[in-house]
Amino acid sequence: MVLGITGISGVGKHTVAGYLQRRGWTVLDADAIAHYLYRPYTNVWKEVVAAFGEGILNQDDVINRSKLGKIVFDAQNPEKADVALRKLNAIVHPYVRRRMEEEIHHFSHKGGNIAVVAALWKELDLASLCDKVLLVRADSSMAIDRVCKRDNIGEEMCTLRIKKQSVPPAPDWTVENNGTPEELYRKMGEILKANEPLAG
Repeated sequence: MVLGITGISGVGKHTVAGYLQRRGWTVLDADAIAHYLYRPYTNVWKEVVAAFGEGILNQDDVINRSKLGKIVFDAQNPEKADVALRKLNAIVHPYVRRRMEEEIHHFSHKGGNIAVVAALWKELDLASLCDKVLLVRADSSMAIDRVCKRDNIGEEMCTLRIKKQSVPPAPDWTVENNGTPEELYRKMGEILKANEPLAG
């Protein structure tokens, strides 16, 4: 079983993934894959630097994702930011998608369940990679607060980022995460119990 886990930033996708990982699932994280592909001198790095300039680099040539984020999520110049975000996505998403396909193929041959975590379900065509899709939801104010604290960014930047994200209209399952981790684990346990192929 390959299960896609999606939802806007801050809803608890990785909390769900961690729960599944403790139950023996293999977890593939689109953000972690993208971060890996951003390493200096890779094809992604070269294309991103060519598109946005060396001003986005730290002294050690690592892409400063905070600097890049200010370009693609610029509240003062939303139209320019939209163009920049589309340009960035056009570079990065095909590489992430390809890597995810390779990882799924690799781990599928080993057997067991696989969870694929990705906020950008539409851009990565998550449904075509996975057998089922789980949508994690939370109140927007709670999600924004979580992301601001996690990423140490302001509310305006966080809100802009989340507004760029969408959720699948017809996921196979939906879980609400407005309470404690223990409540979320209980809800996930109920989903697993009701769907025997996922329980292994």
